[in-house]
Amino acid sequence: VITQCGHTYCARCVMSGKIKDCPMDGQELALVVENIALREQIGGLMVYCKFGCALKEGGEKVFTGQACTDKITFHERKVHEAQCPWSIVPCPNSEECGTLLARDLTEHLVECKHATCENVKYGCDYKGTSGEVGTHEEDCKFMVVRGVIESFRCTIDNLVVEVSKQNKQIKELRKAVLVMEQESAQRDRKLDLKLASLDESQSHCNTSLNETRQMVNEISTEMNNVQSQLGLVGNIEQHVFKCKGTFVGHDGPIWSMASSGDLLFSGSSDHTIKIWDTLANFTCLKTLQGHEGMVLALCVSNGVLYSSASDNKICVWDIKSYRLLESFSAHSNPVCTLAANDSYVFSGSLRVINVWDVATFQVVHTIDNLNHWVRALVIKKNKLYAGIYQAIKIWDVTTFESERIIDIKGGSVYSMVVTDSWIICGTYEKGIQMHSMHNTRESHVLTGHSGTVYCLGFYTSAGHTRLFSGANDRTIKVWNVDRKIPSQTLDRHQGSVCCLVVSKGKIFSGAMDSTIKVWQ
Repeated sequence: VITQCGHTYCARCVMSGKIKDCPMDGQELALVVENIALREQIGGLMVYCKFGCALKEGGEKVFTGQACTDKITFHERKVHEAQCPWSIVPCPNSEECGTLLARDLTEHLVECKHATCENVKYGCDYKGTSGEVGTHEEDCKFMVVRGVIESFRCTIDNLVVEVSKQNKQIKELRKAVLVMEQESAQRDRKLDLKLASLDESQSHCNTSLNETRQMVNEISTEMNNVQSQLGLVGNIEQHVFKCKGTFVGHDGPIWSMASSGDLLFSGSSDHTIKIWDTLANFTCLKTLQGHEGMVLALCVSNGVLYSSASDNKICVWDIKSYRLLESFSAHSNPVCTLAANDSYVFSGSLRVINVWDVATFQVVHTIDNLNHWVRALVIKKNKLYAGIYQAIKIWDVTTFESERIIDIKGGSVYSMVVTDSWIICGTYEKGIQMHSMHNTRESHVLTGHSGTVYCLGFYTSAGHTRLFSGANDRTIKVWNVDRKIPSQTLDRHQGSVCCLVVSKGKIFSGAMDSTIKVWQ
């Protein structure tokens, strides 16, 4: 840089204050302007890459020619040295590998035995070569934990956005309050005039409201007359579901529910199953403890409650005494879904369905070689329906012979209901698909959700058939099955709706917000 005295010095020396006075004329050094011409001359000098040089005694660097032999300009040296194949770099997998040349890094990473699974941040401690890690990741059991955490992260991100909005509103309100305080005296003087104007406006509004009501009544009467003439009266669905109450008690998201009579059972991330009285005041009658992981599935059959969890176990409970009858390890991965009939309990996990004898709780049959997680199982008239990735498979439960495969578009099947006429499933990619039980060519797609459809319920009353769907978008949709259109959206939950139960004219929904809501 050029200093105030007109001489040129190293910028670092001048800025550090090590030299305070000019050695040439004794004047105080002060930075004036950069010496661009000199900088360009120095920058254009040809130098050797530092990875081709070595230190001699006395600290002098000399070119050896034993490594990098490139010559570059002084300006280009940092860019070159950052990319030089002779540079010394650490192994990104582990400090135990030490350092190595950049040019050898790619070959080293293929053989390095310290590569980690991509699910390491979710608890997986597997290590091996890159090829071994790739094979491990295909079946890593921490994928379920990853899905749950990512779902939590989505919820947290939404909360952060909401908090940010609230903070912004608070700031705006504070600013408004400050302005109001500053203008308080002036507003007091104008208050009487505004009140008088308000009284006059209210009078006009009341008059307009009465006129509008009269017009609405006249239009309604006219519409009823038209409907009566056209024969439409009684054919239009009028039922509207409303929230009648909320169950609170779980300390984590609610993943599963089942019902029996007036009892509702709910399973949660808090490792417990709660039993609720749905007849009187929605109180918790009992809390069952037997699992060491998230309770992912519940089903009831012949007075017995079956539960499964991320601890890979199935527990068997007596409904009347609330007593644990049996507990056993069912799979080598989390048990995502259950179904039962008089003879068997069916459990779904990663790529496999196990069939258990209800008397001995021993495996009597295994359906394996499936393509992905089994997240939905349904028993209907001696048929087993299983939802997997891009397909629904159907077996005869008396012979365990495969009878039909239905191709599904939209990724993994997360939920399913089966009626006398339809096989209906909810998918990862936000859709609901209806496939005819009798005509293999007839199918329909219901759209409306903006997230994965986690649960489905079916209900027929007063001649109307309704389908209920809960999704990751925090809503429950009510569908007119005959018309294939949504008739109502229920949005009282603050988290993803994970499970639904239809019982005695009531709809129960469990969600990530740790609550169960009752709709009727």
